[in-house]
Amino acid sequence: MLVAILCFALGLDQLLLWLFLGLVPLWGLPVIALMAAPAFLLARHAGIDAEYRPGAKTVLVCGSVAAIIFLLGGEGRLFYAHTDWQVRAAVLRDLTIYPWPFVYDVRSTPDLLRAPLGMYLAPALIGKESGYHAAEWALFVQNSALLAVLFLLGSHLFEDARSRKIALAIFLGFSGMDIVGQLMAGQSLLATSERWNVAIFTAHLTQAFAVPQHGLAGWVGALLFLLWRTGKISLAAFLAPIPLLALWSPFAVMGIAPFAAFGAIAALMRGQVRPRDIGPPALTLALSTPSLLYLASGSGAVGGGSAAIDLSQYLIFELIEVGPYLVGLWFIGRHGRFGGTTIAVTAIVLLVAPFIQVGTSNDFVMRASIPALAILSLSVADVLVKPAVPGRELWRNIMIGALLLGAATPAFDVVRAVIYPRAPEVVCSYFGVVPGGFDTYVTPWSHANRLIAPQTPAKIKPYDPARCWTGKWPNPLYRDFPERVAPEDWDDRI
Repeated sequence: MLVAILCFALGLDQLLLWLFLGLVPLWGLPVIALMAAPAFLLARHAGIDAEYRPGAKTVLVCGSVAAIIFLLGGEGRLFYAHTDWQVRAAVLRDLTIYPWPFVYDVRSTPDLLRAPLGMYLAPALIGKESGYHAAEWALFVQNSALLAVLFLLGSHLFEDARSRKIALAIFLGFSGMDIVGQLMAGQSLLATSERWNVAIFTAHLTQAFAVPQHGLAGWVGALLFLLWRTGKISLAAFLAPIPLLALWSPFAVMGIAPFAAFGAIAALMRGQVRPRDIGPPALTLALSTPSLLYLASGSGAVGGGSAAIDLSQYLIFELIEVGPYLVGLWFIGRHGRFGGTTIAVTAIVLLVAPFIQVGTSNDFVMRASIPALAILSLSVADVLVKPAVPGRELWRNIMIGALLLGAATPAFDVVRAVIYPRAPEVVCSYFGVVPGGFDTYVTPWSHANRLIAPQTPAKIKPYDPARCWTGKWPNPLYRDFPERVAPEDWDDRI
């Protein structure tokens, strides 16, 4: 049932994208939903009944923890928000106040908003009826509900209440030993904890605070993989939601692809692939085809290649971030429920990701690593909830020590959320916050795939105020989006 809920929610985002692009009128959505229903029904019935059923108390706890996380992350603007929300809030605002479909008439040619919009579309649609503030709170409710569903799914991986509590604490506190890297780099501990190296693995709580769309997408894939690995859901239930996740985070889908490939190959080698395992993923892939074409439009301008990281940086990074966990798991966890192959695939992803760059930043390593880091943290939890094996206490203690040092990263995230002023309201368009735009967010309308390109979009020429947010926004990051300057000074700014 939980997998069915995920498929339905993610499928709804696909349909809303079609509406955003002007491919269907609003009254046509119920008809398309009926066309998509077989994928959701097959995904629902492809699961294997579990003996454990979360009770009302578990549901309440999962929902409350999820809501607290996103409130502390700045959603609803009751607490400080990571500066990534300067762009994110502008995108939500534009989707809310401008008619669908629209293009920006700012540069020499009109630009289409081309970004992973899965997180924004449903809240923006609500905001069109009730205002931008309603859209902000709808985003909070949506993300909290999705994270609560993920917590409920994750509870099926552990046998008793004690194990589930320990696993949840490990997941929320999981991070590399960034505090060690910061001290080596001479950074203030109150600065953003993970930017002491060229490469970055992001803590789970940091993902929830700064990049919830990437975090949620990666955690969906990771949890479904582990549920399949432990025989709690079928291969179809694991694979069916994956194509739909690209509209939330293409990088997260890239990160889960090696695990999906492993699952498919393992099932083929065992002769366990049945027609019902093929149908749901095929249907969801067909449903997500327009969004994949949308995300691919103009993507050649983003570019990519090898990341600029030297060997010493790489070795220190891997040792501090994931070394104790990977080595410890290999010695005491490779014969566990998740298996040595799971640890091996996880290690390969985490060891290779720092060498890959997409665009001009290090977003790939930060986002594509999310599923592997989630699987790594739950694998560590699976070992630590069990009694120590005589003779193997050393590696267990090393992992516990790494967890305690790593917990400093999410702890300082919470400290910043509390001591910095609450997030102000963003009052500019996307181009107001980012003069000139980024290729990862916009592409010339003429570059959009003709099968999904809006035919008669509204041309929007934003007139933004000089200040893009209504109050102070402390910025502990190296990257900066200063307050917007006048359009005539854009060339100097760029």
